[in-house]
Amino acid sequence: MAEALVVYEKENGIAVIRLNRPEKMNAVNDEMQSQLGEIISDTMLNDDVRVVILTGTGKAFCGGTDVSGLARSQENAAKGTASAQQTPRDWSLLQNSPLPPWRFTRIPKPTIAAVNGAAVGMGAEWAIHCDIRIASENARFGWVFSQRGLVPDTGAGPFILPFIVGMSKALELMYSGEIVDAQEALRIGLVSTVVPQGRLLSVAKEMAAKLMRGAPLSLKGIKELTYGALQWTPQAHRTETARRFSEAAQSEDGREGIMAFREKRPPAWKGR
Repeated sequence: MAEALVVYEKENGIAVIRLNRPEKMNAVNDEMQSQLGEIISDTMLNDDVRVVILTGTGKAFCGGTDVSGLARSQENAAKGTASAQQTPRDWSLLQNSPLPPWRFTRIPKPTIAAVNGAAVGMGAEWAIHCDIRIASENARFGWVFSQRGLVPDTGAGPFILPFIVGMSKALELMYSGEIVDAQEALRIGLVSTVVPQGRLLSVAKEMAAKLMRGAPLSLKGIKELTYGALQWTPQAHRTETARRFSEAAQSEDGREGIMAFREKRPPAWKGR
């Protein structure tokens, strides 16, 4: 049985995904990518999962791509071997998929990055794939690609990061490769809050419970419209908004929400 490089736990509607290569600062290799893909598929399809939390085991959130694998690819490319044509899974998606490989933005439910330590390279990218970021006092963030002669591997830094911290600050972070601490991340709006290390997961779960007050179909529609705004035309966005509003209003949860409001009671969502 393959080692669990990604630990997956579900309880009370909250799924916790924990990157689990602490001896390698949770650096990402192909096996971790594969395991993570299977877990994300479950979160997307499992109606019992309402909110997803991503965090890391040990001192790091994610130290980025495992450079030993990248170095082998570069060596093969230099030799002109057949394996030089092989690219890591996310790179192939960037080249061939009409959708960016921003896995957590594709989960039709709220996602929270509970950043427990260093989030650099792909780790920083994965943090901004999530809708909300909560940092421990030990968290660090760095788009270090320029210092390795590379560009952000999932493309989220150039595309999403400017919407979070502004164009100028995003470019400064990516140009310089500077590592910023949790308090600076809070100051520039990269994270929502900074908490003591020992309270990180409990605060993330408290946030998850707050988000679960909303109807599942409403949260799905809000997320799709928000990320859709990054690529749709204004007219397309208006069309999609009207369609989703009509669907939500005619759903069981839509009727329940109005009835609960009129009856002054908490709604009982069914997700349909």
